[in-house]
Amino acid sequence: MLNNRIEEITYNILSELKMSTASDIRVLQIAEHLGVDVRTANLERNISGFFVMKDNKPYIRYNKHESKQRKRFTIAHELGHFVLHKDISLIVDKKGEVFFRDSNSTTGEAIREREANAFAASLLMPKKFIEDEMRNIPKDKDLIDRLSKKFDVSTQAMTYRLINLGYEFVGIF
Repeated sequence: MLNNRIEEITYNILSELKMSTASDIRVLQIAEHLGVDVRTANLERNISGFFVMKDNKPYIRYNKHESKQRKRFTIAHELGHFVLHKDISLIVDKKGEVFFRDSNSTTGEAIREREANAFAASLLMPKKFIEDEMRNIPKDKDLIDRLSKKFDVSTQAMTYRLINLGYEFVGIF
């Protein structure tokens, strides 16, 4: 299953960089390690970011107007496209190959978008790190909020991640 492969890929990236706790995960350092040029951009409100391969060099641009958590997830999502899809792309023009992250990508309609979302979730909220945190915090109504803060992601992202990891109790809060 591809999700297991994504978990393995992101775990290996984090291990290479000796990132072993939630607070260690620095998405810009990960991008630099992977050789991806990442910068802010003044994008339209409905575009969170995009990935471009130009002259065999990877570039990510993300919307400077979004929240810190959204920026982190967007960068991780676009890194997912780089790692998983750099050889399969949507040609926008002759200058480069572009993957956009916009309001439609969060619905998960396209398989590459779902894979990039899974990559971002696994990179920012690694299964092992969540398991470690779950042993140390009470499973109460504040669980998702506590984990979201610990991993510096939105509560929505954490909720989806926990559900996708099989934590069924999430729905009762």
